[in-house]
Amino acid sequence: MREPSQRFWDAMIIKAWRDFKTTQDLYEQSIAEFGKAPWNLPFVRNKEMYGGVRAWVASRLPLLSDKLWVLPKERHIELLDWLDKSKMDCETSMAKNKTMKYVNEARTAFKKDEKKADQATWSYNLEKTINRNNQWTVTKGKRR
Repeated sequence: MREPSQRFWDAMIIKAWRDFKTTQDLYEQSIAEFGKAPWNLPFVRNKEMYGGVRAWVASRLPLLSDKLWVLPKERHIELLDWLDKSKMDCETSMAKNKTMKYVNEARTAFKKDEKKADQATWSYNLEKTINRNNQWTVTKGKRR
């Protein structure tokens, strides 16, 4: 068993991201290396692990995700040095997530469109019930 270190954990996250691993694989690797689950260790970036590592990093650690997409494989040591200096964790970086801004904008636009569709349906139905020419029970004769 290895002594738990944040730098080694970060290297495991980066390797799992590069190899398209799941968080289950990362969990099993943590058990094999440290003898404990990641959330039972004093790590900063280990909360709410789910799905694929790429999806988890993109949603919980968006700054790291951006850097992983941009930096080539040969510059991982620089990325580990940057992670050592940063205090990025899953909770605070989640609040700064860029995609949440777009999700909220899309949700608002959808609600506006849905409201317009409801209003159009109501006004169409109201016009059909009020207009005498659309009522089958009314005898339509010539008006004098």
